[in-house]
Amino acid sequence: MTNEWLEFKAYTDTPVFVADSKQSTAFIGRFTVRMIKQNKGFNRIFTILARGYLFHNSDGTLRTDDPYERIDRAREFLCAWCSLPYEAVTNKALKFHTSFPELHTEFPDIVDKNGAGWYYRYLHSLSAYIRKNKDDITKKLHCFAEKKTLKAIEDKWSRKLIQFQYSVYNDRSSADFPLLFDTAIADALVLGPLRTEAVVLSNETLDKIRAYNTDAKTERLMITLAEYYIANKEPDSDWVIIPRTNISAYLGSATYMESYESKMPEGFMDKKPEMGGVSAVKINL
Repeated sequence: MTNEWLEFKAYTDTPVFVADSKQSTAFIGRFTVRMIKQNKGFNRIFTILARGYLFHNSDGTLRTDDPYERIDRAREFLCAWCSLPYEAVTNKALKFHTSFPELHTEFPDIVDKNGAGWYYRYLHSLSAYIRKNKDDITKKLHCFAEKKTLKAIEDKWSRKLIQFQYSVYNDRSSADFPLLFDTAIADALVLGPLRTEAVVLSNETLDKIRAYNTDAKTERLMITLAEYYIANKEPDSDWVIIPRTNISAYLGSATYMESYESKMPEGFMDKKPEMGGVSAVKINL
């Protein structure tokens, strides 16, 4: 979770699906059923994608040019990643698109010549894998093998893709549309290059966490939160915003945070009241 370059690669490399346990959903990568069906957690995904494009070469090394000169191309990169192989715009006056085959030349690994972006191809690859391996996959994922489910996901995605393209200066860019390509790129410029190495907790910190004597899954969550907290804490604040959906996806379950956060021992973490789905925490290390 703290090696952000690996996170970028997880959203841009060709996905590999290998189910190692019939009850596990971890093989679908940095996504969960909830993320896919409800379009949750894409704020972090878009920001990771934008940071990777703006600041890094294809091998992860830092670029030397000015990222502010590449803002328009970063927006096209996000459009390519989200692209559908067909147009689904009903209001032509908006002048937005849902298909970007013309970006294939610039981003050949992100969108194909027919306009199928990385996320669209990921969904259809996942669906095909599940259809062929239903006996080895938990039933909660069988829905993705159904054409009607996939169509419903695409329809919802096409509407969101129009919203993503609104300008922050557009009257439509209200609180109803909190996630825009423009805001993700702005966040990316502020956050800068991706972290290319994972945070490793000291033995002293690990001993403190293990001294709570929690079960293994709760301990795993505590360690992950501590690593994320250290990686993202600013010098002028003790509070860090936690991407709950993405952390659950990283840990392999849509409900990981919900299931084990309540089991964390008192004193390990302070939490501000959640506002708009955003949770800020202070880890007491």
